[in-house]
Amino acid sequence: MHDRQQKGEERRALEAQVEALTRSREELEESRNKYAFLYDFAPVGYFTFDRMGSIRAVNLTGERLLGIDGCNLIGQSFKDFVVNEERPIFSDFIRTVFDSHCKQTCRLQLEKEDPRPLSVRIEALVTESGDECLAVLVDITEKQRAEQALSESEYNLAKAQAMTHVGSWSFNPINGEVLASAELLQIMRLSSEETTQEAFANVVHPGDHDTVMEHLRLGIVDGKNYEIEHRLLFDDGSLRWVHSIVEPSVNSAGQVVKLYGTTQDITPRKQTEAELRHKTNELQAIFDSIGDGIVVYDHSGSIQHHNLISPQLFPLETLPGKTCRDIFHSDAHSLSLVCPVERALKGERVDTSLIVEKEEQKSCHLDVTATPIKDALGEKNRALVFFRDVTEKRLQELHLIQTEKMSSLGVLATGIAHEINNPLTSVAGFAEALQRRFRDHPALKEDVRLNDFPHYLEVIVRESYRCKGIIAPLLSFGHKSDGDSVKVDINMALVEIIELLRHQPGQQQIRVVSNLKPDLPRVIGDSSGLRQVFMNLLANAHQACEGPGLVEVTTETTDNGMVAVMIRDNGCGMKQNILERIWEPFFTTKVVGEGIGLGLTLTYNTVKRCGGEIRLKSRVGEGSKFTVLLPIERS
Repeated sequence: MHDRQQKGEERRALEAQVEALTRSREELEESRNKYAFLYDFAPVGYFTFDRMGSIRAVNLTGERLLGIDGCNLIGQSFKDFVVNEERPIFSDFIRTVFDSHCKQTCRLQLEKEDPRPLSVRIEALVTESGDECLAVLVDITEKQRAEQALSESEYNLAKAQAMTHVGSWSFNPINGEVLASAELLQIMRLSSEETTQEAFANVVHPGDHDTVMEHLRLGIVDGKNYEIEHRLLFDDGSLRWVHSIVEPSVNSAGQVVKLYGTTQDITPRKQTEAELRHKTNELQAIFDSIGDGIVVYDHSGSIQHHNLISPQLFPLETLPGKTCRDIFHSDAHSLSLVCPVERALKGERVDTSLIVEKEEQKSCHLDVTATPIKDALGEKNRALVFFRDVTEKRLQELHLIQTEKMSSLGVLATGIAHEINNPLTSVAGFAEALQRRFRDHPALKEDVRLNDFPHYLEVIVRESYRCKGIIAPLLSFGHKSDGDSVKVDINMALVEIIELLRHQPGQQQIRVVSNLKPDLPRVIGDSSGLRQVFMNLLANAHQACEGPGLVEVTTETTDNGMVAVMIRDNGCGMKQNILERIWEPFFTTKVVGEGIGLGLTLTYNTVKRCGGEIRLKSRVGEGSKFTVLLPIERS
């Protein structure tokens, strides 16, 4: 009974052991299947290589990497799947793995039917037996492509920065870390070991340092983009200009965690701008120094630019926004057909003239030249217009015309005087002959019919000689000067001129007082020229007296051996601005046709040519006094 009970317990114990062993096998099988699944479907390829590099085992991922089923891979050399040029690398790798008994890594490219090779990383470790090694194969094709693309991108960026002189940088305001590109370090002349905030700040020009730091501070505090141009000053004293664009990076809490910036070397641009400003100022100075008015019109006929003279000619018409119509055809739009600006904008050069009527001023005569300024495409021409004030030229032309007329009249008057002088001589001679006959034949006086004849003959003789007296100085004055210096009797010349002017119309109300020194020494000079001098001075004295007036003519000698001729009038006198220009050619205060502005100029030149000098004193309302000093003849 006892034995039966003992056997039953042994059987139950054995059954329990069998059951436990069965469960253990099931668990082991389940674990093996689990690890086999993980082995086959791992994201990397698992290989077992022998010392020759032949494949002893491979998982499914490895099969897919090589593109061949596992049953066909076992026993093949892995080297056959490597590109030809890298097969020696794999052989050296396997030998190193078995020799070192340490984990080794290498990168290879595998051959595939796909034209693009497969890049893999192999990590291998020899087993404890030392007869085989376990290897992990990781596909790094995409990673390598990404690395290559990144490398190319970095290379292109570095080249682009070098070509454009633009460097990039970043700044971490929390820990003060600064990262800078190679081009930026070259711009800042810093080494890679000097990539610090202090090193960058030390390169900034002292005059710009506070501004740069303030912008940086505001960028960190406000988190806003900004741009700034500033200077860099290096140890050798050289200076460079840079332009920086900064963009902050802000986290979800609104805190600036990093500043990203680009800095470009703009020194050549700044130098070009400085040279351009210099050239612009130089051209502007030349532009403004031209004595003519210059206006540039754009393609629409509006004023684009003008020099300093233009507003003096057209104060209102050259204001900004004005067009060519304001000067050339303000009254009628149809006149644009003859507008020089409109024609120049069409490519035509135009030369014309313009008369500008100004309030309370004389008319202004202008020569106008309009020239097209063609642009590169020939589509939007501009017009360059010159305004030359030729008012003085026009007046001089009128004066010259009047001079020619007066010269012709002078020649005609001299000729007529000469022709009249001969008949007057005959009339006076026959009248004197009749007077002698009356004296020689007393019987004629007894004829009552001839009682008035002696008186008539006396009047004829007197008036004939009076006419001859008028004509004589005119003939003397009309003699052509040969420019030779001769002895001149100044008193006689003055008497002739005074007598000649006394008979001029309108001169009867002018009283002439002569204070001529007797026995006045003669002077050496141009006789006809000196007569012209005194004629001009006496004529001006007469014309200065408006209405009844007084002209005093005085001659005397001076202590320094000169003859002084003083001609004084009590006329209107002259202002200071007129006195400063009185000797200028063609300057006159008379209206056109009454004077040409050459009389006093010729007077001054003639006196100087004779070795003398001429002086003038004048005050408004008190008259004028001309003093002519001429050298006395030396015996």
